[in-house]
Amino acid sequence: MDQLATLAYALDELTGVVAALDDSEMDTVTNCAPWTVRQLASHAVNNQLLWAGMVTGQDIVSAEVAMGAVAHEGDLAPFADLAAQQALALWSTEGVLEAMHATPFGELPGSVVINFAIVDAAAHAWDLSASVGHAIDFAPEATPSISGVVEATCTDGARALGLIQAATDPPGDATETERLMAAAGRTIPR
Repeated sequence: MDQLATLAYALDELTGVVAALDDSEMDTVTNCAPWTVRQLASHAVNNQLLWAGMVTGQDIVSAEVAMGAVAHEGDLAPFADLAAQQALALWSTEGVLEAMHATPFGELPGSVVINFAIVDAAAHAWDLSASVGHAIDFAPEATPSISGVVEATCTDGARALGLIQAATDPPGDATETERLMAAAGRTIPR
């Protein structure tokens, strides 16, 4: 999978998980405590708009709203669908992946920055699903691409900036998805 296809896959996972959330789960505290399901879903969706806006020079959502997990009121599914479509369209803009962009960690090419959008969507899809007791597993055909993204983004440098949590030790019987999520700083429940 190329980077845009991997992002599309991660966004599909995120929107699918958000669409499956039930109103009764919205106040559940997630594995990203103290955030609730509604706050984490809002954060995950807004992060996609933040990253896409960053590389296209558009002020779609503020960092304060995205990083503060300001809860989106109302039905999250259409909000997630529209945001995913908009983010993917912006990332698909000609020249975005090749151009240099100002980021919180300096000037980087879009081909590097997109990895943060991918890991963000994939990890938060897993976070949300695991928090409500239905942890997803990434498709076998997507796992190698997501593994490469985790390796590229879940670094000591990203951890030092507070973008990624310290890796955790997965249980011996962890799935490949769980191993990737442990590398991305998630505690795997058993």
